[in-house]
Amino acid sequence: MRLLGDKAIRLLVIGYGLLVMVGCTQQPQQVRRLNESQEPDSAMMAQMVFNMQMASAADKVCSDWVQQDSATYALDDFGFWYSKTAKPHSESLLQGEKVVLHLQIREIGGQLVADIKDEFAIGSSDLPICVNRCLRQINKGEQMRIVAPWYTAYGVEGTTLIKPYTNLIITLKIEE
Repeated sequence: MRLLGDKAIRLLVIGYGLLVMVGCTQQPQQVRRLNESQEPDSAMMAQMVFNMQMASAADKVCSDWVQQDSATYALDDFGFWYSKTAKPHSESLLQGEKVVLHLQIREIGGQLVADIKDEFAIGSSDLPICVNRCLRQINKGEQMRIVAPWYTAYGVEGTTLIKPYTNLIITLKIEE
């Protein structure tokens, strides 16, 4: 069983105080700027405001959870938290390398959503952005815990297993 890596949402402020939502994928996306004669429709603006409120709430929930956990976390530039258990003398991974990845995905409340052990290529588009960014930092045999707001995980669409706007705790381990 494979997880489909749906787009995660990031908010960018561009000229004239307009907000544009851009899907985060593995490849950088080009941002289209609105010129002065273009106006976004009200439905799109309402959705953007709603998503901004949801993202702000998700950041607070994830930050509160991290503060209560006993592990030491780092905050990634994309807005998720991660903690790594280091293993001395382990091999680093290369882009495109195929590995057996064990993923346990839980909602922040603790409910197990998925427990998957499957082969993936490092940098695969089948994985959410938070997992792919962590795979660039992990070595064989190490384990990471990711506290991911919805916009860095499975976004506004979710998957068949994960509801839209779901903040997650993802434990990932590279099997040796």
